[in-house]
Amino acid sequence: MKETPNHKPLIEIRGIHKKFGNKIVHRGIDLDIYEGEVLALMGGSGCGKSVLLRMIVGLEKPDQGTLKYNGKSLEALSEEKLIPIRKKIAYVFQYGALFDSFSVKENLAYPLREHTQLSEQEIHNKVMATLERLGLKGTENLYPSGLSGGMQRRVGVARSIIMNPEVVLYDEPTTGLDPFNTQQILKTILHLKQQGTTSVLVTHDMHAIFSITDRVAFLKEGQILALGSTEQIKNSTIKEVSSFIHGESY
Repeated sequence: MKETPNHKPLIEIRGIHKKFGNKIVHRGIDLDIYEGEVLALMGGSGCGKSVLLRMIVGLEKPDQGTLKYNGKSLEALSEEKLIPIRKKIAYVFQYGALFDSFSVKENLAYPLREHTQLSEQEIHNKVMATLERLGLKGTENLYPSGLSGGMQRRVGVARSIIMNPEVVLYDEPTTGLDPFNTQQILKTILHLKQQGTTSVLVTHDMHAIFSITDRVAFLKEGQILALGSTEQIKNSTIKEVSSFIHGESY
């Protein structure tokens, strides 16, 4: 993918400012996200990556600025009006955020029962196909307490993508996972990309960033310090970016 695609962005973020109390999180964020790309948000803790991700899906509201999805402004939408948007923009929480009292199958079936007219047989078929895609076949009758942390994370991904969203937002999807579970999630993101799904990742995982992303936005002190192709960011001569990538202080 080209660094600056010539088509209209799917998500447009303009002039975003946000603070919590006296803590300023965003100081004027401008960012375009394009259909079918995998974009990583990179930077140190507290630079506003996860807050920006949450704004895209309406879990946080900006103090100033605009966010548009397919040309539709999101920042002023009520919870009710956000429902159809959230069918198209899925959010994968860092630790899965599964319903403890539901089995794996019931966790995945829940959004289908809430938001579709599918029959129970169709729901069963879709759940089983999604579990198989993520290498989770055989877990359908287990409960979250019976799953490892890595498997809980993968079930969370499975539940998020079961509605076939156009965009998937991942908050630290591979943090703390073993290599096998990490690879399963990265393979899923690449598989979704092949289907045209847009993915945005907040991550500190350099392997993930440099193996599956098209572009990277580097945030520092609430602003985008650098934005470019994965290769450009990997070879950046900007001191803060280079130091962060190589684990040096900056």
